[in-house]
Amino acid sequence: MKKKRQECLWGNRISSPRARCLLVIVVLCFFSLFSSQVSAQENRNISINKQNVPFEEIVREVEAQTDYSFMYSTETVQSIGKVSVNVTNVSIKRLMDAVLIGKPCTYQIEGKVVIIKIKEQPVQDTIRQKAVKIKGVVTEADGLPLIGATVVVKGTSVGVVTNATGNFELEVPADHDLVVVSFIGKTSQEVRITGKTEINVVLQDDVQSIDQVVVTGIFNKSRESYTGAVKTISASDLKASGNRSILSQISNIDPSFNIADNIEFGSDPNQLPDITIRGRTSMDVNVRNLQEESSVKSTANLPLFIMDGFEVSLQRVMDMDDELVETITLLKDASATAMYGARGANGVVVITLKRPEAGKLRVSYRGSVNIEAPDFTSYNLMNAREKLDYEVAAGMLDDKYNPNNQNLMELYNRRLIEVERGVNTYWLKYPVKTGVGNRHSLRVDGGSDNFKYAIGLSYNNINGVMKGSSRNTLSGNLYFQYELKNLKFQNDLTISYNKNKNSPYGSFSEYSLANPIYTPYDDEGHIKKQLVETISQTSRTPDPAGNPLYNASLPSRDDGSYTNIQNNFAIEWKITSDLFVRGNFGFTKQDSRTDKYLSREHTSFDTDEYKGENSNMKGSYTYTTSYMLSYEGNLTVNYTKTFNKVHQLYAGLSGNLAEDKDESYSVTGRGFSSLNMKNLGMAGAYALGKPTSTEAHSRRLGLIFNVNYTYDRRYFADFSGKIEGSSKFGSNDRTAPFFSAGLGWNVHNENFLSSSNAINLLRFRFSYGTIGSQNFSSYQALTTYRYFGQENYKYWNGAYMLGMGNPDLSWQKTKQLNLGVETSLFNGLVRLNVDYYNKLTEDLLTDINLPTAGGFSSYKANVGEVRNRGIELDANVFLIRNSESHIMWSVGGNLAHNVNKILKISNALEFLNSELLDEAGPNPSFLYQEGQSMNTIFVVRSLGIDPATGSELFLNKDGERVYTWDPKDKVPFGVNEPKVRGNLRTMFRWRDITLNATFSYRLGGHIYNQTLVDKVENTTTAAKRWGNLDKRALYDRWQNEGDVTKFKNIKDFNTTNASSRFVMKENALSLNTLNVNYEFDTEWLKRHCRLDYLAIGFYAEDVFYLSTVKQERGLSYPFARKFSVSLSVRF
Repeated sequence: MKKKRQECLWGNRISSPRARCLLVIVVLCFFSLFSSQVSAQENRNISINKQNVPFEEIVREVEAQTDYSFMYSTETVQSIGKVSVNVTNVSIKRLMDAVLIGKPCTYQIEGKVVIIKIKEQPVQDTIRQKAVKIKGVVTEADGLPLIGATVVVKGTSVGVVTNATGNFELEVPADHDLVVVSFIGKTSQEVRITGKTEINVVLQDDVQSIDQVVVTGIFNKSRESYTGAVKTISASDLKASGNRSILSQISNIDPSFNIADNIEFGSDPNQLPDITIRGRTSMDVNVRNLQEESSVKSTANLPLFIMDGFEVSLQRVMDMDDELVETITLLKDASATAMYGARGANGVVVITLKRPEAGKLRVSYRGSVNIEAPDFTSYNLMNAREKLDYEVAAGMLDDKYNPNNQNLMELYNRRLIEVERGVNTYWLKYPVKTGVGNRHSLRVDGGSDNFKYAIGLSYNNINGVMKGSSRNTLSGNLYFQYELKNLKFQNDLTISYNKNKNSPYGSFSEYSLANPIYTPYDDEGHIKKQLVETISQTSRTPDPAGNPLYNASLPSRDDGSYTNIQNNFAIEWKITSDLFVRGNFGFTKQDSRTDKYLSREHTSFDTDEYKGENSNMKGSYTYTTSYMLSYEGNLTVNYTKTFNKVHQLYAGLSGNLAEDKDESYSVTGRGFSSLNMKNLGMAGAYALGKPTSTEAHSRRLGLIFNVNYTYDRRYFADFSGKIEGSSKFGSNDRTAPFFSAGLGWNVHNENFLSSSNAINLLRFRFSYGTIGSQNFSSYQALTTYRYFGQENYKYWNGAYMLGMGNPDLSWQKTKQLNLGVETSLFNGLVRLNVDYYNKLTEDLLTDINLPTAGGFSSYKANVGEVRNRGIELDANVFLIRNSESHIMWSVGGNLAHNVNKILKISNALEFLNSELLDEAGPNPSFLYQEGQSMNTIFVVRSLGIDPATGSELFLNKDGERVYTWDPKDKVPFGVNEPKVRGNLRTMFRWRDITLNATFSYRLGGHIYNQTLVDKVENTTTAAKRWGNLDKRALYDRWQNEGDVTKFKNIKDFNTTNASSRFVMKENALSLNTLNVNYEFDTEWLKRHCRLDYLAIGFYAEDVFYLSTVKQERGLSYPFARKFSVSLSVRF
């Protein structure tokens, strides 16, 4: 059927590659012809009547009446000064002749671009004979020609502008040897021409110029008059900070974007990271999640991700191609995020995608080969001889401790023979491999002034270090922009498909626990199901240990996939040069599924539950499917006006409406009669119980306003607000106002600093506001019911109350204060930015206790307060910036310090805290307690190991020394959060070679060293005792009276509970990324290869990790070092 439909559509199937190429060329030619015809129809005459106004005002008027745009430098406009003109229905040429009459500038028109340039001054004939004629080309860092760049002989008015290919020719007087090359948004360069006739100039992005516009996702604001705390990241910044994931690249640039170190899942490509910006502001209402060694985290603190004005998921950002990104803006404080109302408290990440430029057809490609190598440096496991020595030292093979067991000596002899014959299995090597993946990105763009288009295709294949684990993403993008008079239409369609697989080798912890005396294969090379047989029924001999490799040899399935479709449409109407209206509508649809199959021979079914008559229920298949659909529409009005040269006003008004739907279903089948039955329909029966499902549906709407006023570019004020309504909250309180106000002072624009060569930028900012958070359940405010299912009474189905509603449930609000200072010294050689913030979150959503007679123990309410205070600092210094030698070297760093404190909690949490404190166990308690951090570690204080007995000595709450561990003696002992975290970076560029390195550091925090508990002392179970352990279990434990050690008696197999012995202060340093990039000479490429740009790069990521705490990292999935080689080309 599929074949027939295709033949009906095309008539005949197009199978020839030449025919396909011809089809693409015909389509592109059609678009170009169509846009040219439209352009020809839009030529209009111009009418202007302006007296004694700046030239920029004439430019704005022309751009409002026509489709022409202007290109000029700041120096050129300053030389024009003020102009007067009164014309009616004239062409662009006649207008420019009238405007520039008597001015030291001229113009040229190329297509729809008017290039303003300084006139070449007449030179005496004698000087002309001595003048040196030079020519050259000016390009961007990526090789694109710069049209309209100004090339001026320093100290004179002699100069030209570059043409459509970036080339220029200039006659330089004999008594001058320096030319200045400049362009808007680029760093100007001085080039010495002595002895040269040709020069090639590459202008780098001016970071300060890039920061001049703040993209908020709703309104674009001038950086000079913006009071919010933001960080703008360019595409070149992203490339310099890594080559794998946009999320890790952002974290390498700004430490306030914190990705929690995932000790449990390491470098697993299928794990979503835990991300916060400026600390945690929301509580996980299920406090028991905190007891999982902080590995289970709520999404309540996840920042909001906005892409081109629309919300996207964390998963979507993790899988997207960074080649599509133009800029990323982190919005941190209330002034920056108030316009997002109830979604802004956790910070906002605004992603702006690249847009095509008018001109010839451009084809860009970037590909890379990526290698991941497992990193075992954190593991300190025993070898086979050490493990046997430990078993002897611990008395596990000593008959005098078990006189009724005559087989222990036999067991020891057998193990000794194995060790002597060289058995020393390194189990860590079996489930891992060196993963080799690849990444490709292809983009075609072009068009005219009126019609622009871009077609993109990307593929990312990640092969993890655990065998069989992978993540593949295929994405296609189609964008077009069409301009008709004062209207602009845009549409951006992206379709992504992802396929991910988890390793069939199970958890990596099974291999780190396997005894090196055992071998996975028998003498005939067959894989063993059990590593050791039971010698006796006593508890002192090893129980049967399963071979972790056995399950990997069985048929299995553990994978997932999703298809995501996102379409954003926008229309913009430029009413006047000061007023425009923009409307956009977007929708996102995602279908997902996961499949997990375990064959009947899997060792998880070797339990009493599946013996006897239940043996036919072995094997399982779990199928889960989910569906997500969201709509969002926005209408925005922007007004900008300058009054009397010194008063600048910006005002914006926006309304938005959104709806989100989510559904998921899951069913499990059991009882598979054969090994390879990877189909749910082959199951003998459903699992006990019934299929499960979840459903969420919410709507929100809001009205946003923003006003910004600037006086004389020195003093400015910002006011933002949003009135928002959401269906997630109680019927009595579904709407809430959010606002922010800010003030700023551009000290560098004051008269007393205007002529300073030392201080180029000095800006003070202050802001205060209230924003909200709604990353919670859709139905938390409603009373919900669930049917009993198969149970009924007289053919009527019963239902029971699932959750008690609260019609007064309100918004969780965060009050934020921010103070900021921005400085730039000595023409940008030194830059320093500092921000201080204070965030107070009120009306936290937590549980409130109810009398048990009502049938419910708690319900949701607004009770609780959390405060975050901190400081952020970012500095950069150019040690060398020599344009003549083409050498640039900069060093920089940043830090983030945050103090989290719980000010108030509900009675339900207090009750649960008391329950958790009373629970004994080897893990520390993470509790919500007033006066403490949300990351405080609760343990019993330890006085160390008694040298006389080898037992641990504790300090109870009364200050008494005791040998008995009591959970009621737990106290706060350290915070699992560094006092300071940050990055250190350096960039060195010499001609076409660039080197970047980024380090990260953490100082002063405390961590609970679970490795010491699980792999050194807690050998209570046979699996741990007879499995492998950390070397410290043999060399550093107490063995004889008088030993001064950190760890208890080696023969003590009692449970080691959580104590302060294992709480350690950590200082850590890691090399996150190191890359070297080489860009080929642009002119040579054009002459010999017909290429516009060619570059190769080498990346190394997660190169090393140094810490003052020695513990195992990557327990269920190991960490990996990552290397890649990339190729970028454009023609």
